[in-house]
Amino acid sequence: MHTSPVSVLPVPGLVDASPLELFDHACRSLLGRGTEFSDTVHGKIRAEVPYYADPVLAPPDLRMCVRRGVRHALEATLDPDRIVDVERFTRELGIRRAEQGRPLDEVLHAYRVAGQGVWSGIVGVVERDDFGGARHLVHVAELVWKTNDRDAVLVADAYRQVAKGLASRQGERVRLILAALLESRNEPEFTRDAAAILDLPLDGRFAVALVRATQSYGRTPEGVPEIRGIRILRHTCRQGDVLVAHLGDRPLDALASGLDAGPGLRIGISPVVQGLDSLPRARDMAGLALGTCRADGEIARLDARLPDGLLISRPDLSAELAHMVLRPLYDLDPADRDTLFDTLRIWIENGGSAAQAARHMYCHRNTVLNRLRRFEQLTGLVLSRPRDLVQLTLALDAHRLFGPTAALGTGGTGGIGGTGGTLPPPNTSTWASAH
Repeated sequence: MHTSPVSVLPVPGLVDASPLELFDHACRSLLGRGTEFSDTVHGKIRAEVPYYADPVLAPPDLRMCVRRGVRHALEATLDPDRIVDVERFTRELGIRRAEQGRPLDEVLHAYRVAGQGVWSGIVGVVERDDFGGARHLVHVAELVWKTNDRDAVLVADAYRQVAKGLASRQGERVRLILAALLESRNEPEFTRDAAAILDLPLDGRFAVALVRATQSYGRTPEGVPEIRGIRILRHTCRQGDVLVAHLGDRPLDALASGLDAGPGLRIGISPVVQGLDSLPRARDMAGLALGTCRADGEIARLDARLPDGLLISRPDLSAELAHMVLRPLYDLDPADRDTLFDTLRIWIENGGSAAQAARHMYCHRNTVLNRLRRFEQLTGLVLSRPRDLVQLTLALDAHRLFGPTAALGTGGTGGIGGTGGTLPPPNTSTWASAH
């Protein structure tokens, strides 16, 4: 044990010592005990701060830091010029603890306990040396805690400055890794490293949601939705916000019900995929789901709209199908054409029942049957044949998604088409150019 040459014997002249003289003598006495006293403070921290008592969580340099901190504090009390050593040490400690990822609350808790340890040491010196100045201890306490508070502020300021920079760098790192996982089919080694950095299971259950603001609204909301049991990572690009959700054992319904498509927003959600290497496919499917949205404020799940997703994935073929099936209807008067469109739609929505369709349209069942026969005559389709009925259903969906331009063969399926158009899904080239 290192022992300072300063005397620790009772000093009769201090019987009526002032608070500063009392403080000075106590600090000299504690310094004279060398590492014995600082190790006592170290033990107090380990005993009273649960985080530092844990052998795994506690910083390995704790004992050394306590020794240096106590020595600097006591020496600065005796020599005000040494305050620069205290300031340097506290800043370095704040930086080190931030870089180590130690919680700031626990660091400050340890500082308060260390202050209590120093105060207990001072009281012990006064009692041992039988100073008559014990009545001045209340003033000494004020000096001790002012010093402790000053050092704690220095530590916290240095910690927060470093933590802010670390958070910014870590956030950028996460953004770039997440973008890479979403944009391409990555090598297995990269995916494994990304899983470790993002703290995500390599083979977990994931879904992707794409949130886009329409031009009238301007931007998507800040922050990440909080959904119980689901961890969500957010990536922002020109196409909107991409939300990567680790579902764990939660159903996709939990994700869909936890999202909010406010005014001017549309959200598309992919089906569940297995593994981080499936995120690019999930992102593409979320884009298809988004493309099926018919109005602002809508949340579309692709697993509930697979036929629409199929049509949007190949707008050229969808337009060709709509043109092949529905083009003859555009030779009719608009009112006549609209009546046929409404009849076909309502008849399909009611399971192919002419009676049900008639009730919805407030007409006779035979009127519905006559309109269906007229459609068959115009197009050459036979609605009792399943394959022809599938063609009609898909053609009507394409017409709804892309508008009259699809059936007329005049193009425009790549953007917002006609009255029934919708935003196009992202493709590989546009997504890649966003980064």
